[in-house]
Amino acid sequence: MRFNKQLLLLPSWFYVCLGILLLFCGPSLLAQQDPGLSMFQMNAIYQNPANSGLRGASFAQLHYRNQWTQYEATVEGPGNLGTQILSASLPISKLNLGVGLLVMSDKTPSGVGQQSMKIQLAYHYAIGEAMLSAGLRGGLQGKSFDGRVYRIRDENDPIASQLSGKVISQNQFDLGFGLLYSKDNWQIGLSADHLTSPKFTMDTPQGNMPMNMVAAIHGSAELILSESLAAMPFAQVRYYSGKILPELGTRFGYKDLFWLGGSFRLNDAAIGMAGVSLLQQKLDIGYSIDVSLVQAAVKAPLTHEIFVRFQLPSFQSSGIKGLPVRTPRFKIL
Repeated sequence: MRFNKQLLLLPSWFYVCLGILLLFCGPSLLAQQDPGLSMFQMNAIYQNPANSGLRGASFAQLHYRNQWTQYEATVEGPGNLGTQILSASLPISKLNLGVGLLVMSDKTPSGVGQQSMKIQLAYHYAIGEAMLSAGLRGGLQGKSFDGRVYRIRDENDPIASQLSGKVISQNQFDLGFGLLYSKDNWQIGLSADHLTSPKFTMDTPQGNMPMNMVAAIHGSAELILSESLAAMPFAQVRYYSGKILPELGTRFGYKDLFWLGGSFRLNDAAIGMAGVSLLQQKLDIGYSIDVSLVQAAVKAPLTHEIFVRFQLPSFQSSGIKGLPVRTPRFKIL
């Protein structure tokens, strides 16, 4: 992070939009269809394809989430609810474009998993000091079933018997989009995934596994508190299957060295997080821990998450070299 002495003010409508979203959030939740991240604000191109290449963002990132560590299900037994996401962002400055890559794998102890590989393309249009960005992502969305780890409940189930010890999978084309309005110290955007609503018709003991559309509105900001300290609030509201899931939190950053923060996910968990920047801001590492607050007795109470992001050399062909480009999410040289 790099700070200046001027206090950065946000427009009032930014707070109004976030406030209205949180007021209308209901308490009812449903198991997430897509894997969610506690440090979603630190993986911007997974959250919204319009972030690809934003303001010269050039990086490669690995994000790992271990949900309900040492979870032991009644039927499936112990196992790992794990999510791995590999992402990359590259700007094409001459064309005002950004390109992104997402590779995701998500597995459960029951043998059901999902995978995806998608390419993202974003166009960034300057409006004074602000940027209006539109992004599109498309690629393969997959569902898989691992009969080697599935525990058969009914030995007379013909489907389960046929699939025992086998691995099956199915892939379909999937499409998503995003819009983003940003300045150097704040941004607000919306995104939607599974616009093609892939319908996976694999005949498994779990039944058919459709993917319904998932939509989200998100915002983040950077508020300068002093020459060394900044507050970085963030919020997200996700909608899927008729349910709404809001999250709200803040990080506090000290110079270019490290940050600490926390957030709250309604009817789910309280989250603590920390991160550090190394090698002259070329390497960023972050860690978060979720503490389950709802139905903790029937699931393991802790969830761990970590990301490692390496800033790639800048491919920008214009502008003054050597000066940092600031956004609420990235530190780019």
